[in-house]
Amino acid sequence: MFALRASCSSTLTATKICPRFVARLSQGIQNSGNSLKDTSSTSETTVASFLEESDSASGSATPFDIAGPPEADGPPTASGGFYSKANANANLTPRHTLANPISRVDLPEYKLHCHSSRNNTIVTFTKPDGSTIAWFSGGSTASKFKKGNRASYEAGYQCAKAIFSEIRKWHQQHENFKLELFFKGFGEGREAMRTALLAAEGTEIRPLVCRVTDRTPIKIGGTRAKKTRRG
Repeated sequence: MFALRASCSSTLTATKICPRFVARLSQGIQNSGNSLKDTSSTSETTVASFLEESDSASGSATPFDIAGPPEADGPPTASGGFYSKANANANLTPRHTLANPISRVDLPEYKLHCHSSRNNTIVTFTKPDGSTIAWFSGGSTASKFKKGNRASYEAGYQCAKAIFSEIRKWHQQHENFKLELFFKGFGEGREAMRTALLAAEGTEIRPLVCRVTDRTPIKIGGTRAKKTRRG
């Protein structure tokens, strides 16, 4: 407010002292008014010309009119008819075909028992009714292990290879079947049987296995345990 009053008072003082200042001031005000009129007239002319151009061009096509309606969204397809959706799966064949599929539920269930103790390893292949087909132990293999060697890892591996050979022969000469594997005991022959089943020797036996059961008896309470062996 103080600055406004100071400017007004200085203007009045200048007009009293110098008459030329009054003439210049009035001329400047007149020029500014004319420039404002020219600007408003040019803006009105520009707006009017724009409206006239838009009215004249309303009948002609615009880029938005040239573009057609959007197509339905879908996966990209090849042009030129090289690929037909109708015949897309005509020449495809299933990867595996079974001439006469048989459900594993209807197959007889044979048993393979692996009893591994700290003294020996015994494997037995039986029919579904429990009758024995073949059996091997650490002493009956081709290596004929003696005494403490019958419970070794190598003896268990030889037993597994021998019983797998008998299972393979029975499967080729007789009916198709599924196999249930039973483990009993914590001897070294247990791990040898598992390793042989997962190795190349068990390639033809693994597809037959339908269930693996551990039948090792675990004592909980009960009578007094056997004393620890000395030596």
